[in-house]
Amino acid sequence: MSPQTKLHMQTHSAARTRAVHSSFYTLKTTLLVAGVLAAAALAGATLGKADDAPVTITDVNGNTVTLAAPSVRSAPLPPPLGTFAIAIPGDADHLVAAHPWSKAVMMQGSLSGYFPNLVDLPTGAIGGGFVPNIEELLATDPDLVFQVGFMGEDVLAPIMATGLPVLTINVTANDDAVDWIPMMGAAYGVEDRAQTILSWRQNTLASITETLADLPDEGRPTVAHLARYGDALRVVGGGHFRSWQIEAMGGVNVAAEVPQRSAEISAEQLIVWDPDVILLNAFQPELTPQMVYDNPVLQSLTAVRERQIYAFPVGGDRWEAPVAESPLGWMWLSELLHPDRFQWDYTAEITSAHQLLYGHAPEAGDIARMLRIDANQNSAGYERFSTF
Repeated sequence: MSPQTKLHMQTHSAARTRAVHSSFYTLKTTLLVAGVLAAAALAGATLGKADDAPVTITDVNGNTVTLAAPSVRSAPLPPPLGTFAIAIPGDADHLVAAHPWSKAVMMQGSLSGYFPNLVDLPTGAIGGGFVPNIEELLATDPDLVFQVGFMGEDVLAPIMATGLPVLTINVTANDDAVDWIPMMGAAYGVEDRAQTILSWRQNTLASITETLADLPDEGRPTVAHLARYGDALRVVGGGHFRSWQIEAMGGVNVAAEVPQRSAEISAEQLIVWDPDVILLNAFQPELTPQMVYDNPVLQSLTAVRERQIYAFPVGGDRWEAPVAESPLGWMWLSELLHPDRFQWDYTAEITSAHQLLYGHAPEAGDIARMLRIDANQNSAGYERFSTF
């Protein structure tokens, strides 16, 4: 029987194997946590004391800006950068504007509790299609603006015309955050801290990749990530970070041949693909697996019959996206798809990550909320994520 059809049964065997493997994973986690926090302490020792000398930064598109001093009033307009702009410097004091999607997850997730001042964060500087509202942007008085660099001059030229320093990012079907993190570290004058965060990201991915190195093709469950569910269905295509994420965590994206980042599909197409596992986006916080289980049109799906539909977690940001907390999403998805190979200690991993990124530790109830225990409680094997 293949791993994708054994997920529920493996929960019981995983409980037994957890006892065998827990000492290894606990030691591994303890060492990682200790190393990360020690490095973070060193990196954070000079946080807020950055040299006021000018800093020159070149982004991935070749745009170069020189700041008289590290930024203290930044406007990260692309949604992924809103929470990165908190995690990289480790505070929210310098944030003057954000995308409405960023503000929404800050209020939905952990960050509003960690940083209460975020409730007043303006969102009017950026609108649909990433088109800036220059009047509202200037009203926030930023010393640095981040913007997307792959959508043409319409979204860049109006900001450039103001004379404000602008750094751009690209969003491709890879983990572009490995470029954003050093760039933002330089912009905020916290290069060492940014390198610590980047190392945690790279080391987590390397550990997962090593564990899956001998995984045969037939052991990879097929996965559909629904970017939208309701009157219309949208599925993540092969041009999306989330497709890369599925493949890197040992799955097969059923829509990998779709060239767009996401595409609208019919229920019939989803039935033809018949994925073993369905992932639900966290941009619709009200969306739960039970809604899909109850859909009379989708009853023939393997993921419905096997109860293998899962809502993506939300911590300080949505773990499905390229965010500062992506390594936590990789842990979750790797164990979801391969419970026979992974037994992460989520209390330790989430706590250390939030201490590193935000300087705060969540409570047990917060961790349950992040992992969407209530939303996913009727899905196969999800009780394994409740062991805290």
